[in-house]
Amino acid sequence: MRHNQSNGPKRIAGRAPGKRARPFGGPVCIALVGQGLAQHSLAVLHAVEAQALGFDLQIDHLDPEAMVRARPSLAQMLDMLEIAGFAGANIASPYKRAALAHVDELSPSARATGAVTTILFRDGVRLGHNTTAWAFRESLRRSLGQRAPGDVLVLGAGPSGAAAAHALRDLGTGRLLIHDPVPDRAEALALDCNGIVADDPARVAEQVHGIVNACPVGGPKRPGLPIAAGALLDDHWVADMLEDPFDTALLQAARDRGSMVISGVGLAVFRLMRDFHLMTGMAPDVRRLRGQVEERRRAG
Repeated sequence: MRHNQSNGPKRIAGRAPGKRARPFGGPVCIALVGQGLAQHSLAVLHAVEAQALGFDLQIDHLDPEAMVRARPSLAQMLDMLEIAGFAGANIASPYKRAALAHVDELSPSARATGAVTTILFRDGVRLGHNTTAWAFRESLRRSLGQRAPGDVLVLGAGPSGAAAAHALRDLGTGRLLIHDPVPDRAEALALDCNGIVADDPARVAEQVHGIVNACPVGGPKRPGLPIAAGALLDDHWVADMLEDPFDTALLQAARDRGSMVISGVGLAVFRLMRDFHLMTGMAPDVRRLRGQVEERRRAG
C-alpha cells in the first residue's frame, strides 16, 4: 500500500474502473509484468481486439529475468509505467501477491483472494483488481450449466487456487478440499474459504464431484500430472486453469477416464475480456476473442 500505511488499501467503491487515464488521441499503452512471460502469449490479443475496434493498443513486456543488465523491482517497474502514462498492467507470477503493497485501492475480488492480477493507473491512484476469480467463475458456471459444482478438490493454494476457491464459493460449492505441497499455504486458504486441507489428493478424489488444477504442474516448466490418473472417475468434472498448453496431460487423462473436462479456454477468454474493459473502457467482442483464443489453441 503506497498511501495511508496504517489502514491498508481502500476498497474500490463507486469508481468507474473503465474510465481511462487519457483519451484515444494516441495509443493506449499497457504492460505485462512478471517472469517467464513467453507462456503469456495471449496478452497480444488485446492489441488485436483494439485494432478491430479502431484504435491502437501497444503492449510492453517487463520481465527482469529477460533483461541483460537491469533487474528492477516491482515497485520500480510500476513507478516507471505510471510516470510513462500507461493505462494499466497485467500482473503475472511471481508478483500477484506482492502487488497488494503497491496499489491504493483494491476491488472486492483482489481483497478476498489476496492477489492482484490487474493494476489500473488513474489520476495518480492505482486500482488493484483480480480478474482471474471472476473469469474462472464465469467459465465454470457456463461449462457446468445446470449441474451443481458439488464437493470440489482444488489442487494448488497459490493465487490461482485462491481465485478458484472463491469462485467456487460464489457458485455454491459443497465441501471445498484444498491440497498444496506447502502445508501452511493449504491451511491458510482452507481457513479463508471455510475449506478442508487434503493431504492426500488421490485418496480424497473419490469423495468429490469436481477437481480443479490451480497449480503449475502440467505446464511447460513442470510437465506431468498434478494427481494420479487412476484417481479420476467417470462422474468427475475436471477443470484445468493452465493456458499453456490448454490441452494438458490432466485433461487428456480425465478424458480417457470418461470425465467431463473444462479447459482453460473459457478462463482465458473471460479474463481477456475483463482486463480489456478495465484498461480501455471499451467492451470487446467476446465471440471474436474466443475465436482468436481457439485459433491459438488449435495451433498448439
